[in-house]
Formats: sequence, structure tokens, C-alpha cells
Amino acid sequence: MYVMPRISQDTMNRIEELDLAEFATLLGDQLTREGRHYYTYRNDGENTPSLCITPSKRMWTAFGSTEGGRDAISYYAYRKFNNPYPTGEKFIEAVEGVAEIAGIEIEYEGGQKWTPAGFTGQPKVKNAPPAPPESPKKDNPILNQFNRRVMEEFPLQLEHVNHFKEKRKLNDRQIQARQYRSLTENKQARYSVTNKIMKELGEPEGIPGFMFLKGKQANYWTLGGRPGILLPFRDIFNHVHGFQLRYDNPQVEVVVKGKGSYHVQGSDEIKVVDKETGSIIWEGKEEQLPQVLPGPVVILSKRRWYGWLASSPAPERGILKGTSSDPAPYHCAVPTSVLERWRPGQSIKEVMDTSTVWWGEGPIKGDIAADFTEEPHLQAAGVSSWRILLEPTLELKPKRVILGFDADAQTKEDSVGKAVLNCIKGAKPILNEHGIELAIYVWPEEAGKGIDDLFNNGFKGHLFPI
Repeated sequence: MYVMPRISQDTMNRIEELDLAEFATLLGDQLTREGRHYYTYRNDGENTPSLCITPSKRMWTAFGSTEGGRDAISYYAYRKFNNPYPTGEKFIEAVEGVAEIAGIEIEYEGGQKWTPAGFTGQPKVKNAPPAPPESPKKDNPILNQFNRRVMEEFPLQLEHVNHFKEKRKLNDRQIQARQYRSLTENKQARYSVTNKIMKELGEPEGIPGFMFLKGKQANYWTLGGRPGILLPFRDIFNHVHGFQLRYDNPQVEVVVKGKGSYHVQGSDEIKVVDKETGSIIWEGKEEQLPQVLPGPVVILSKRRWYGWLASSPAPERGILKGTSSDPAPYHCAVPTSVLERWRPGQSIKEVMDTSTVWWGEGPIKGDIAADFTEEPHLQAAGVSSWRILLEPTLELKPKRVILGFDADAQTKEDSVGKAVLNCIKGAKPILNEHGIELAIYVWPEEAGKGIDDLFNNGFKGHLFPI
């Protein structure tokens, strides 16, 4: 009986390291890049790309399906056989197909070699970028355990209570139900809380926000993040699977707009340098901005109020272990009365009507809006992150999705407005394919920038089907 030779581990390792985006391109797929992700079309035909390739994580997956894999073999087999998990002869055929496209030899354990046609010795596909040396993020139920313990240990400070009452117009009941918390600047308090949680739940490896630091006498775990308000992100099962931080002191970003390429140096004393000539085109302090220079070149300062509670490893800064927020969480915002009876681990479908689901940006906006609409709001961190809302939406199977992004996002023609158009263009065919209608909620910007402002100001928008 013929026994197929086993492919050597060295060959399998080489294949696993191939850049999936470059491989997919050589296979004939057209890719669209968004950050470190690439999007293309699934096999079964669709009007908008919903298959995501992330080379740095050595993975690909299709939204709303179980299709996915972690190497070029699974991707090739999916494209050729419509099955990412080939076995037997199909597996050998897939390996040979990958080797031919990538321009690499196959070595077998017995010493035999298979050389693809046109082999030159030079690989046609580069290796994937280095995988981030971070601890993989835990599953949502585990994240929920640690995150809720964090919420038990850090009360909401008075200044933050006042922010919600005065700026956001929330009452005591709403604030209490939402479980907003304050992340203190006190490093000793963070260390003590981390130790307390570790004694109950074990090491927090794989939990964004916790980091393992190099100490003078011994290494230790603690909680990172800048001081501010902790905003819980809940999934559709009421698992707190991440936090966004609203910083007490925002990060200042200096932005240069205009023809040419520029580099910004310094924070107290800011210098804007022309990359081509090396000359300083402007220097000064952040309070002096904005500045308009000949060209025109516009120098602006933007204040970044929000960021994720996360801590990627950075050995040069003494962070030996950590976990990023990637993939970013979404937030399922529900009315206060629903949240008060919604148990962790329970599907939102069991406690309220989900025939209509809203899409929006920002957790607080969703929390406020849900009390007015009495419907669930799935919130991304920003408009351009709308794709993370697909999976929970398809799981809820609503009849309709309503887009409730900020008023300026609906009207501006810059990148913000384009992001909404891209969302409509991308989401509509996917939702329609699953029998879900799409609509948009619009209002004039003077009535309120965000949907929370709109409702708090006593106004309503207009609903239009798309």
C-alpha cells in the first residue's frame, strides 16, 4: 500500500511564515487595505469584500461565517476546494499549489524534494511582518471576570460623576447602572488592586490593561493606562470585554496639512520639519496653534480624549508582558431599565426586542441614545471601525439596522464623511444578503453634533431607508 510521504516541519514552518496578503494577491485576489488589515471577497459571491486578512497575526477570516485559517495552505484550499481544512491528497495538492505560487521547494522527511515549475531559488512571497510579542487576548467570558473585578475596585470619583451629570445630563440611576469607573493615577493603588485580583483569578496575562513590569528587585504585575474615566464595553451577552478611557488630560497631537511631507518634533517646544530639506518651517508652543504658512501649510493641534485600556509589550520601557486591545471591542448599549436586569452571559435577545439595531460611535453616546430610543445600540470606537459591528449584528438577526453616526460625519466631504459612505456601501449588501434592511438617521448639525446631544437638546432626527 502506498503511503504518502510526510512533509518536513521546516517546509511547514516556511509556509506558515508567508505573508498572507502578498500570497492572496499572487493567487489573483484584489485586496483593499485598511490599517494592518486587508479585505477581499468570499467565494460565494458578494457585492462588498468581507474576508479579512491580517498578515501580522498570520490569519484570515470571513465575517458572518466560520471560514478562516492561519496559513497560506488553508487560504489556498478555501479558494480552490471551498474547504480551508483539506486532508489526504487534497492537502498535498494544496501544499504544492502554495509552494508553486510562493516559489519554494517542498522537502519531505525522507529527504526527497519537490521542486515547483519555474523554481529560481528566490521566494516570490515575502515573510509576514513580525508577530507582535504580546499575550493573546483571552475570550470574552474570561475578560469579563477580570474586568468586572477591576470595576469593583475603582469607584467613580466625584469629578467624573459631575462630568456625567453636567456635560452628559445623566442622572444618578443611569450613572450607577452603566458602572462607569475612575482609573486613579495612584500607582500603589493599581498595584494593590492587581495583587488582590491575582489572588482570586490568577495571573492577568491576556487581559488588556494589565502589564508585567521589570522591577528593581523583582518583576511584577500592575494595571497600566492613563488616569481617566473607565468606560465599559459590553458584548451582546453582557460580557465586559474591554474598556475605553476618557483621559483626564488629553493627548495633544500636532497635525500638518498641506503639500509636502513633514515631521513634528517635541511636545513643549514644537518643531515642524520639512522631511525633504530638513529645514524647520515652524517652531513654537501648542498654545500658538493653529498656524497657516505659505503654500498653504496648516499646522493644527488636536486633543485626543479617548484611548483603549491596553498595554502592549515594550521591553525598552520595562513592559515585559502585555496585551493590546486588538481586535477592538464593540459596545452593546441598552436602556437603563434593561441593563439593570441583564445578567452577564445572557443574550440581549432574551431581555429585549432586537428587531431594530442601531449602529453608532462612542460608548457614552450609545448609552444615552438607548434610553431615548429604547432599542439596542451597537457602538464602534469610530465610523471607520463599522466592520466590527457586523458579527454581533448578524448573530442578533434584526429586521433593520439604523445608522446613527455623528451629524458632521453625515455631511462632511472629508475622510469622516467618506467613512460613512464607505460604511453604507460596504454594509448594505452584507446586511441585505441576510434579509436585514438598512436605514440612516439624520439631523442638522446645529441640533447636536452627536446623537446624544440631539436627544439631550430635545430634538429628533429623520429616518431614511437606504
